[in-house]
Amino acid sequence: MQNSSCIDCYSENVKNLNIQITKSKKLITYLSVARLLTFVVFVTFLALYIFQKPINLFLGSSLVGFLSFLFVVKFDLSLVSKLKLLENKFALNKGELRYLKHDFDDQHPGDEYKILNPHLVDDFDIFGKASLFQYLNRCFTKLGKDKFAKNLCQSELDGEVILKNQAAIKELSEKNDFIQDFQAQAMLVSERGNELVNLQAWLDEPVSKLRFLKIASVVFPLISCLWIAAVVFGPFTLSSLLLPILLNMLIVGSNKKLINSAHSHLGKSSSVLKKYAVLIKLMEEESFESSYLSDFKKQLFLQNLKASQVLKSLSRLLNTFDLRFNWIVSLTLNALFLFDVQILFQLNKWKEKHKQFIPNWFSVLSKVEPLISFAVFAFNNKSYISYPEVLDSDFKFKAQAMGHPLLSPSVRINNTVDFGGTPCVNIITGANMAGKSTYLRTVTTNLIMAMNGAPVCAKSFVFTPCEIMSSIKIQDSLSNNESYFYAELLRIKEVINHVENQPKILVILDEILRGTNTKDKQLGSLGLLEKLISLNAVVMIATHDLMIGELENKYPDHVNNKCFEVELEDDQLIFDYKLKAGISQKLNASFLMKKMGIMD
Repeated sequence: MQNSSCIDCYSENVKNLNIQITKSKKLITYLSVARLLTFVVFVTFLALYIFQKPINLFLGSSLVGFLSFLFVVKFDLSLVSKLKLLENKFALNKGELRYLKHDFDDQHPGDEYKILNPHLVDDFDIFGKASLFQYLNRCFTKLGKDKFAKNLCQSELDGEVILKNQAAIKELSEKNDFIQDFQAQAMLVSERGNELVNLQAWLDEPVSKLRFLKIASVVFPLISCLWIAAVVFGPFTLSSLLLPILLNMLIVGSNKKLINSAHSHLGKSSSVLKKYAVLIKLMEEESFESSYLSDFKKQLFLQNLKASQVLKSLSRLLNTFDLRFNWIVSLTLNALFLFDVQILFQLNKWKEKHKQFIPNWFSVLSKVEPLISFAVFAFNNKSYISYPEVLDSDFKFKAQAMGHPLLSPSVRINNTVDFGGTPCVNIITGANMAGKSTYLRTVTTNLIMAMNGAPVCAKSFVFTPCEIMSSIKIQDSLSNNESYFYAELLRIKEVINHVENQPKILVILDEILRGTNTKDKQLGSLGLLEKLISLNAVVMIATHDLMIGELENKYPDHVNNKCFEVELEDDQLIFDYKLKAGISQKLNASFLMKKMGIMD
């Protein structure tokens, strides 16, 4: 049964948010009427003043109507923004109710991240449909998703870092309001994917020395203003205005390369940076106890300035810069006031002052959403999770009532695991469909989560951080003229090379050497395991080959046999998926083939 407190929490949120959304929509409807009425008042009294009698009452009423119209428009825009956040929160809570039922097929599968660690992600379903990423991911920005995907593919071997992540995730799991505020704002970040890359490219460019432009951006617009005044009130003719216009356009044209370069990097990035600034502001305003989150917050302050203020100032500059997309406005402003030059100067001034801090601020922001993703998992599964104990010693892995987090609690079968020391080989035998492969994935998936500082799906969990190498889903390659068997040998060779160079590695193997005959497979499997024993490796291998289990007789201190058994009751196969000691004694392939009419 799912955690009832989570269901109650999300259900109550959905109910309250639905009420607020309904009220906001009604108010927006009223405001649309008020907007029309105030505009009519403004236009009507202005018309009366112009076409009837120029009396102050009409002019004053028109002004009141205009100011009222502006107020209503501003209030309406504010309310629309608030409504969007309410709708985002509503969608978040509805989504979490579906997650609690393990219904998440419509979420982003993260297929584009498979290239990060192809063997690991394919062997343990980290990305793709029904994957760990699809189930755990609560990131909405590209920064967050990229970082979260990377974290799932890399082993964190530093125990102190893992414990800091643990403390941060624990704290965030108790800040559901902050999490949903952050997520609702993050959902508004609409990225094309290259905004931050382009920003970094612009930051990496040397700051141009614009001493002449600094003077010109003040002097020449002043000359233009005085010239216009002279045309209106004095002796200058309108045609004489061409002289300052030509001078201004000459200055803009001579700096066109610098201006275009800056705009090509930064154009249309204003709204994205503004929304990132809002996310950073949420971090700045929240109180944190854990050292990791507190340190994040400290890094977002720069002397008397906050990171959110600095980014917001850049957003405003870029919003103004984007007036260049309107060529009429751009031409007019450049001809009279050196518009592009002034913005370029301000951008360079901003870059010179803040460029060294920006990468770190975005780095901090990128780490928050992955922590939030694990915190939501912790909040949703309070009854089924525990935070692991991290050891700094010889390899140890011990877990009580451990299950796979992707399986619903209603069907999940938990097992107890205890192995350690080096070398160590755990041989898992069993019939088809008995649970061997799921067991390997359960161990590895929980280990990946543990090394991210996340809680795991177990009653208790003790482990030594380690790298993970595996050989499970091997693909042949027509383009490289590789057979399945040769591709598997290459992978096994890669595993051995890593074990030779890195002592803390857990090797996961599932039914290896399937591409050769039974005798070769037995000899090869035994040879490989003995090689790994000689390298002091830690190995878990699932196999149908019961002969491999006899390796325990030769290495009783280093080899353990475990199995999954199957029972036949009333002409039906019964699987309990419970790990047992020893070598499996029962097979089911021939029974299933007869049952399906494949053989007599």
